[in-house]
Amino acid sequence: MTAIEERGNHTEESSDDLHALSAEVVDLFYTQAFLPGELDTEASVCHAFSKILLRHWDLCCIITYLRDAEDHLRESAIYIHRHLDGHAVRRAGELLAAVAESDKREWQVWLDTEDEDASEAVANARRVLAEADLRAAVATPIYVHGELVGALLALTAFPERLREALQGIRFIAVPLVIAVGNARRTAAMREQQQHIQQLVEELQQRSAALEEANRELQRVARYRSLFLARMSHELRTPLTAILGFAEILLEHENLTDAQRRFCEKIQNSGLQLQTSLNQLVDLSRLEAGHSELFLHEFSLREMLRESCLAVTRLAQKQDVKIECASAPELSTIVSDEGKLRQVLYNFFAFAIGRNPAGATVNVYAHQQPGTSVRIEIHDEGEPLRDPSHLFEVVDIDAPNERGTTMNELGLVIAHRLIDVLGGTVILHNEALHGLTVSLDLPVRPTEPKDEG
Repeated sequence: MTAIEERGNHTEESSDDLHALSAEVVDLFYTQAFLPGELDTEASVCHAFSKILLRHWDLCCIITYLRDAEDHLRESAIYIHRHLDGHAVRRAGELLAAVAESDKREWQVWLDTEDEDASEAVANARRVLAEADLRAAVATPIYVHGELVGALLALTAFPERLREALQGIRFIAVPLVIAVGNARRTAAMREQQQHIQQLVEELQQRSAALEEANRELQRVARYRSLFLARMSHELRTPLTAILGFAEILLEHENLTDAQRRFCEKIQNSGLQLQTSLNQLVDLSRLEAGHSELFLHEFSLREMLRESCLAVTRLAQKQDVKIECASAPELSTIVSDEGKLRQVLYNFFAFAIGRNPAGATVNVYAHQQPGTSVRIEIHDEGEPLRDPSHLFEVVDIDAPNERGTTMNELGLVIAHRLIDVLGGTVILHNEALHGLTVSLDLPVRPTEPKDEG
């Protein structure tokens, strides 16, 4: 057989080997894509490609190096023949990988031929190969988009086998990196799915805890409602008697000045207790969402006048005047008159309590553009530092900044009743002194807002 025929046969064998390699690589990609759990780690991918090479060429050692987070090549997978010294082979592989990474080119070392390169690196490579009982090695760098991402090393005691495998090693390097990238993405997706599953489990646990807390809140709310109802019943009966006898003593008995003061003190304290009791019950009903609307049509002008008269006595005690006026075009509205009276009384009492002695609370109602009316309540007290906290539930036993006797709890109830009536409250501090409370109410019923 001539040299040309030998080269032709060798070329045909190489071509057949590459076709077989290509088919096995395709099978590997198929396994990776459609069989979950297979070839989903870098090590398993590198081992699979090493086995492909070993099936075609009986090489002594195959090592795969991949770039790590610190931008250095690290060993990812290794196959070493059982007759070799693993420590010596690894030392040789690390040296060759470092040289390939530094020179950024393929490195070959052949001990069966003289090497024209007499550099120290070549001499060291030949020495470590000989110490590992190896006679040939190749380190093939792997590039992606021009960047070095890894290296594939083959080492053997039989140089001819390595020469026959060179094309296969070069051919398989890039598919190896692609498969490793797929494995990394699979691992990242698996980690993300585990994280999502963990979040879902935590959400379910928190939802269960919230449901349990909600049931407990509902149970506490029921007990509170029962307590308030019982307290209201138990306190109203003796309180009614106390107020009744105090009224009889003041109206029909000849009392000394001291006795009259004491009776008036009893009466005022009883009325204050009765108001607080009513407000507690009202607030409990509002928080539980049990407030019903009783709608009918009535004159807003007349109701406003009556509400101002209802606080006249309170204003006189505070040495404050209250003046009510309404626009001529103000007509009737459809709303819950009882709740609106309660709202106005509480806001009027709030304005009176803020006013200094001798000042005036001005109330003015007028038609708004559209289908609403506005009731403006202006006092001459100090501007509020933070109006946003005005309607928060506060300690009703704590004195306010001016030492007045206004009932903050009644203001909270009034604000929530306005919400039930479908209206809004706007607070505006005046430039120098005073506060204007604007109550906007629909002329006709709107969908009641849910209490929560």
